[in-house]
Amino acid sequence: MKPIYIATEDKLSTYILEKLIQGTDLEIAVTFGEKGNGFLKKKLPELVGIAPNIPVIMLTDLDSNACASSIQAQWLGTLHKPDNLLFRVAVREVEAWLLADKEGFSGYANIPLNKLPDAPESLPDPKQTLLNLVTRYSPSALKKELVANHGGGPVQGIGYNDLLRQFVFHNWSISRANSRSTSLARAKHRITELAQNI
Repeated sequence: MKPIYIATEDKLSTYILEKLIQGTDLEIAVTFGEKGNGFLKKKLPELVGIAPNIPVIMLTDLDSNACASSIQAQWLGTLHKPDNLLFRVAVREVEAWLLADKEGFSGYANIPLNKLPDAPESLPDPKQTLLNLVTRYSPSALKKELVANHGGGPVQGIGYNDLLRQFVFHNWSISRANSRSTSLARAKHRITELAQNI
């Protein structure tokens, strides 16, 4: 097995990267971050220094930025990106990658298939869409854990990460999701290339 670092902005992104490297001969030696994208950006020079010796896969969300290349340029500045640093950006959030498996998420959260988006990367706020759909359609037991509402609309509930981790590892089909998410398909392709080339 080939050891790698992974760097993410939150736990859900970590679970998704763990799933994406399954079936390769990559092995996660260190999990880094899970403290938001500001922390990742601050620590990027350190990751650039690590990558020539141990490959690093970094995953962040596009959020409201224009495109993935603009984030890379802004974050890296004058730093040279090593070949073994994969800088991947989910459009617009990793929740879009989960929603891209319409069939899987429909079955998991009991949401009618025709209510799930055909183009989740075009959503302005995929996480909010996911929460809204769960609030409207999912069974109360699932809704209670995934969603909290403090008067301002649905927000992430206490069991959000744990339940979506179950979905990622037991229900989520990357091959189905790839067809509706270009940024996911590219990330999976680059991870496969990394596994073959190091």
